[in-house]
Amino acid sequence: MNISKWRAVPFALLGLLSVAWISFMDAGAGDQASLRSIVSGSIVFSTDTWDDPRNLMADPSLNTDATSLTLDSPTSEKAHTVLSETFDDKNSVVFLIAFGEAATSSTYVERNIMSLRRRGEFQGHVLVLTDAPDERYDGLFDKNVIIMHPKEEHMKTDFLYPSMTVKRFKTYVIDYVDVVPELDQVEWIYYLDIDILFGAPFMDLVQKLGEENNIGGNDDMVSKFYFFKHLAYQYVAQGGFMIAHRETAKKCLELWRREMDSHLEEEHDQVSLNLISRSIKEGKERSCRLTLMDQRDHISYPRRDGSLNKMMRDRSYTSLIHIRNTANDTFFGEGVHERL
Repeated sequence: MNISKWRAVPFALLGLLSVAWISFMDAGAGDQASLRSIVSGSIVFSTDTWDDPRNLMADPSLNTDATSLTLDSPTSEKAHTVLSETFDDKNSVVFLIAFGEAATSSTYVERNIMSLRRRGEFQGHVLVLTDAPDERYDGLFDKNVIIMHPKEEHMKTDFLYPSMTVKRFKTYVIDYVDVVPELDQVEWIYYLDIDILFGAPFMDLVQKLGEENNIGGNDDMVSKFYFFKHLAYQYVAQGGFMIAHRETAKKCLELWRREMDSHLEEEHDQVSLNLISRSIKEGKERSCRLTLMDQRDHISYPRRDGSLNKMMRDRSYTSLIHIRNTANDTFFGEGVHERL
């Protein structure tokens, strides 16, 4: 199947998903009408005819306090362009990856998108890359949610840890965006783990991160991507949230993929980011810029110490709320989302 038909969705379907959302997703009775208005269908793409134009798809020493790890391009004459300094629904796409049980059995994707639409106030495009059957997300989302299936040649299965096969798809975000005509105007790509929820307008967060980290504006076209600094000393970057510019990030993403493929025994994609960081600092890598953004006040990781309850009680949330990060797996199961 290349393109699904646009589908109308009975509101009862949404009710099954939204009934469990209490205070976090409760923005008032007026939002019920707006939810009805955005639920109309979703586009599904397949990579079966990827090349057919008719297919409308598209070590502690590394943990530095420096915001950006950067080196000049080795070329004597640099190309310059002007990157947008404004981030909005029209020039942005949220990119989600859902494979295996997370795609077929959980409702992480639905909850992420509902959160994004409501508290995140983002009505732009969302691209969901998944190996789930076509019918899994059939009719659940609005017309700006695009469901895509992975290209077979992007599936690398010889990692020691199977989860790396999925994480590797982060390095292909531009490839998938590029084959969707509806995303021709997109300039900024935001990858997020599907277990992240939104506590405040998403574009406000991105705009603030842009100002804090000099994202956009007159650019020397050195390839670059942006991550939050990792909280653990052994990693430089947190891989659950990434900002990538469509025209300038590809070399960095390709470098990230090569590092993953050269270290098949590793369990975490942050290890490859460590290696890139080291190469940049040592002057060995000059084609990529890795910017580490301060995550303080922007993202929270609720634990069973009562921080989640306090956020709900005070109705005061960080822009991003990462519920099921690795450190907290033993504390929260999927049911915790239903409390928000």
